[in-house]
Amino acid sequence: MEKILDEFIKIDSKLWNKKIKDDLIKLGHSSIPSYNSKENIKIKPFYTSEDLNNLKNSDSNYPNSWAICQNITADNSSDANIKALELINKGAESMNFIIQNDSILCNDLLKNIDIEKTELFFKIKFHSNSYLKSLNDIIKSSSTSFNISYDPIGSLVKTGSWESSMNEDLDKLNKNINILEKFNNVIIVNSGLYQNSGANIFEEIAFTLSHANEYLNHLNGKCANKIAFNISMGSNYFFEIAKLKALRLLWSTITKEYNNEINFPHIIAKPSKRNKTIYDYNNNILRTTTECMSAILGGANTISNITYDSIFNNKNEYSDKIALNQLLIIKHETYIDKVKNAADGSYYINSLTNTIAEESLRIFKDIENNGGFISALEKNIIQKRIDKSHRIEQELFNNNKEKLLGINIFTDIDQKIKSEINKPIFTKSNTRKTKIKPISEIRLAEEIELSRIKNE
Repeated sequence: MEKILDEFIKIDSKLWNKKIKDDLIKLGHSSIPSYNSKENIKIKPFYTSEDLNNLKNSDSNYPNSWAICQNITADNSSDANIKALELINKGAESMNFIIQNDSILCNDLLKNIDIEKTELFFKIKFHSNSYLKSLNDIIKSSSTSFNISYDPIGSLVKTGSWESSMNEDLDKLNKNINILEKFNNVIIVNSGLYQNSGANIFEEIAFTLSHANEYLNHLNGKCANKIAFNISMGSNYFFEIAKLKALRLLWSTITKEYNNEINFPHIIAKPSKRNKTIYDYNNNILRTTTECMSAILGGANTISNITYDSIFNNKNEYSDKIALNQLLIIKHETYIDKVKNAADGSYYINSLTNTIAEESLRIFKDIENNGGFISALEKNIIQKRIDKSHRIEQELFNNNKEKLLGINIFTDIDQKIKSEINKPIFTKSNTRKTKIKPISEIRLAEEIELSRIKNE
């Protein structure tokens, strides 16, 4: 084998460039083309090992596989349990229970669910120390992943106000962490707050990490191993793979400063809402499929899909089935879960990872040097940056430089949708007085869709 490999001549990038340029000149082109992304990242036509100078290893403790997660709103213990068992029987491996009230009995909710094999998430819509203690007691010596979603800073970002006050909300969180000692993760920071509102990829990572760093600051770093990330995946396939790798790399760097080395935080990934549409909505199936693939190749631990009609339609069995089947097909028919870190060794992705990490870290440092994330929210710095990035991307979309199939390219102008809309679909302006200006999600297609609906 070594003799065969020795017969190949090693050629450096300069020779490759010369060969490409010579071939292009023959075709009438004077130079090698390059592409600038909307984030102003210059994309070259090819990458070599020379593009990986000073690249840090970000792939330690890469997950062996990923879990298919389903969301269940629990209004009734028995009904939610039956639904969970049904989904597990269909192939789901992770359950996210959204618990509406304290009438939901934990033992009844988890009846006959193999908690040694099923990853569990809980989002509690009320406050009860006794309820949390009962959840914590159920775990006992279970080896599976138990997680609960608390994020008071995220609530501030979304609503514009603390539930009580900053000190009270963070003190309550600290007490919950102590109660839920056996839970793997108690804080889940949602990057979708920023990505779905228009933040570019650098800002999304920087704001998400700065958001998480506020918890480390206020809780003296002791909660580092209790923080997970819910990441919203966009449509730029390779960039999104690199985004997850960059997040992991930077989180490891940040937690080291608190004497906690967390190389691989738990990452829950789900498709973005920003590029989803109500016209030609079947295209959303293609969008969510590629976004889930980016999450898998980027190293997400848990994937939660969204339905193709979630923007305009109420929850229904048909679209839920398709969303689950998308993940089942990817996992069991592509065999992608049999390859650990399939994107490893890609010069392009690794170079992108470095670029995203460096710029995101620069923004992160700017925020921290100016008082931290909460201070930046109070000064309207974060909101202004997101608004600017949103307007830049919106202009690209309006000028057909950012394309959405069926909306600003290959449009079916005869399609009618008004009769199928079953819930509010457009961004509402905030009119009430709040502590900070809240950050609101907004889809790129909203303006065009509103105009078309009015003219139906």
